[in-house]
Amino acid sequence: MGSFDLPHSSSFKGGSEIFLRNVFENILKTYLRKNPTAKTIWELVQSMDNEKICYDHFTFRTLKVDGYGIDSLSSFFMDYGYKIGGGLDFPKKKLRVLWFSPPDVHVPSDGHGLGNGPLPRLVIAEVLVDELSPESQGIIRKYLKPEGGKQAVLSSTLGSLIWEKPTWTDFEQLAKYSGYINFPINNHIFIDKFYKFFYSIRFRKMFCGSTKNGQSTKNGSF
Repeated sequence: MGSFDLPHSSSFKGGSEIFLRNVFENILKTYLRKNPTAKTIWELVQSMDNEKICYDHFTFRTLKVDGYGIDSLSSFFMDYGYKIGGGLDFPKKKLRVLWFSPPDVHVPSDGHGLGNGPLPRLVIAEVLVDELSPESQGIIRKYLKPEGGKQAVLSSTLGSLIWEKPTWTDFEQLAKYSGYINFPINNHIFIDKFYKFFYSIRFRKMFCGSTKNGQSTKNGSF
């Protein structure tokens, strides 16, 4: 994959831990509001575990073009102490993925949720737009706004597109190429999914060494 050419982090340069947790809370609320099925499942899990849920990781999809890629999101979280843990390349899908480990924070023995539980790890993917077909590149680029990538975290929090929503014709054309493209172009830097675990379950190990579909760029797990 090459070197990780993203800004170096130092713990909590961006503000308070409370603010960071509020950002996560609002990203999750936006995701659940836009995904009724996910909300129903989430509420069911909560009801069965007395709301003592912790979040393993949040996954995002981005577009690597004109400042809309991984670094449009990671720079914010790295200001709060998140660090790159490793990554994968998926050449056939024109996709790059990095995962980020959270900063060390105090978690009370009964801590849970995003309010006072462990901070989630991040998995951020980016579609390598420059490697797509000329037609797909043209569709994507016509919607992007200059400097819009700087609003990535705000877009995630509000669940609002920075650009105009693509036409159905463009949507279908991109769908022929890859669903990975269609998700970010229609949702922008919107959370793709989140994973949760209970107190009885430890962090799951993922992206460990080489995988069948991807080439690991750093050994270890997150």
